[in-house]
Amino acid sequence: MKITEIRNSMEQCNEAGWQAFDFFVERPLQEEDIMKLKPMGSFLYLSSLKTPFFKVDGDYFHIKGIKGNGHFRVALHREHLGYIDEIKMTAES
Repeated sequence: MKITEIRNSMEQCNEAGWQAFDFFVERPLQEEDIMKLKPMGSFLYLSSLKTPFFKVDGDYFHIKGIKGNGHFRVALHREHLGYIDEIKMTAES
């Protein structure tokens, strides 16, 4: 998947030192895009739901999104904002 834009999320999570970002992609998220994120941490993908949902949790980040959407959300601990580059590279690999 190609990330076309990263911007501060409209749904902020400023409590406890976290910051949220929306990662916009060039086409709706497909299963193969979601599976690229699996090695990053604890992975949950509920593909059998009417609206398939995924979530990846790491020590300093949380990623969540819905198959078919044009974006996904990333929350990063403020002390580890540099991790945004690794998430982008993994998603685009």
